[in-house]
Amino acid sequence: MNVERLQNAIVEAERFIRAAKKVEIIHSKYANGKPWIRVGEYTKESAACKRASMDLTRALAEMRKS
Repeated sequence: MNVERLQNAIVEAERFIRAAKKVEIIHSKYANGKPWIRVGEYTKESAACKRASMDLTRALAEMRKS
């Protein structure tokens, strides 16, 4: 396993977790204690979370190649 690719995957995973937590906080503010709802689904934070997810997927694929 290539150490550089492993480190890149870790960085991308941490970035995804930060983005996902932001989305969770935003959604919980609008949910008012209700179960998960689709309020604000198309916010810039949601888009950033999806982008981080795609980047993480790519980093994990590269790590598996090594």
